[in-house]
Amino acid sequence: MASSSDDSKKNLQVRKTELHDPLDDIFGPVSAGGAERSKIETVARQLFGDGPEFTDLIAQLVENMVTIAEARQRVSTDLKTIGGLLINSMHLIKNALLTTSGNKTTALRRAATLGYSFFDMALGVKMHAARKYMRCYEAFLDNTEAIRVFNVGELDILASDHVTDEQVAAILAAKQANEHMTREDIRKMLATLQKQEEALADRKAELDNYEALLEDSKTAQRVAEDEANRLQQQLDATAKLIAEKEAQLQRMDSYYTGRQAGLANLEKDLADKDKEIARLNDERNALLNRKPEVQIKEVETTPAGYKSISESLEKRNAELKQLEEQLVERRAELERLEADRKKEAGAIEAANRVQAAMQEALSAFEQFAGKLTLAQVAVQASDGLGQHEPLVQTLAAMMRKHLSEIETGLRKL
Repeated sequence: MASSSDDSKKNLQVRKTELHDPLDDIFGPVSAGGAERSKIETVARQLFGDGPEFTDLIAQLVENMVTIAEARQRVSTDLKTIGGLLINSMHLIKNALLTTSGNKTTALRRAATLGYSFFDMALGVKMHAARKYMRCYEAFLDNTEAIRVFNVGELDILASDHVTDEQVAAILAAKQANEHMTREDIRKMLATLQKQEEALADRKAELDNYEALLEDSKTAQRVAEDEANRLQQQLDATAKLIAEKEAQLQRMDSYYTGRQAGLANLEKDLADKDKEIARLNDERNALLNRKPEVQIKEVETTPAGYKSISESLEKRNAELKQLEEQLVERRAELERLEADRKKEAGAIEAANRVQAAMQEALSAFEQFAGKLTLAQVAVQASDGLGQHEPLVQTLAAMMRKHLSEIETGLRKL
């Protein structure tokens, strides 16, 4: 029996909780006399006076207050009626006082003071309660489901400017699933949702930063690849130029070899001419040294033998001089060819060194580009982006090093 009595008390206690009007959390108990039209009208005349300029105002205020008093006795879904009429009444009071006093700050303050005093004295609605109703009305005017599920105190928590529609919807769903949620539960759930959104926002900002870093790396890689392609084109052009110079050098070597062979032939001809000149000189000297035979004979011309030897000697001397001049010219030409050959060979050797250095830098950059691509894939596929920051910084330093080497190679071209 004692157990049955305890269960009855518990059931009774639950029923009392279910019948509890949440509006009583803000308003005090409503007595039948408190909502009488005569009392409301009396309070209005005490505050605003009996002047004819306030007759229409008092009549409208009395109707609004009577409707509010009746709405307080119904369920909390009448928040629209209560909040809307309170706001309407406050606007009526402000408009009436501004009409008589002008648009002044003091008139607006006096209108607000009179309005809240009227709500308190006519219906027992305190200033903070009236403000809650009006704020909840403005915040949840279009959300009838929230007005139906939450009481005014809970709506006041959710009416803050920092509470989003998504948070209200989540708490509304939780309240519908568990009707025993208290204000403290709602307040804790709201704080949890806000912390989650803040953490999500921080996570998104971090993700955006990493995405920006990756995009910068991709851009730098694209720029480096474009630069590498341009350098490769330059290297190809340089290799082609070197090949052309090598072909030209080979032609010069062939020409030089041919000229050397011609020089040898020319030297042989010169030696033969020297021998012939020596032979002719010997013959001439022999003729000159031969004892003359005394013959008296008148001739009109020089003896044929003497004349032919002299002419032949002069001719051979002229040919010798011409050969010597040709030999000097050929030797000078060979010296110029040798100088040009050395110059071209030096240029080709320097170009080959630059080509090798650039090829080595490009090979190293291609290996680095492969590592960078793998790193980007790993970072994008990873959940913990923070752990890859040292890798990204290392790759950035490597990229700067390779670009510096490539730029150094370009300056040498």
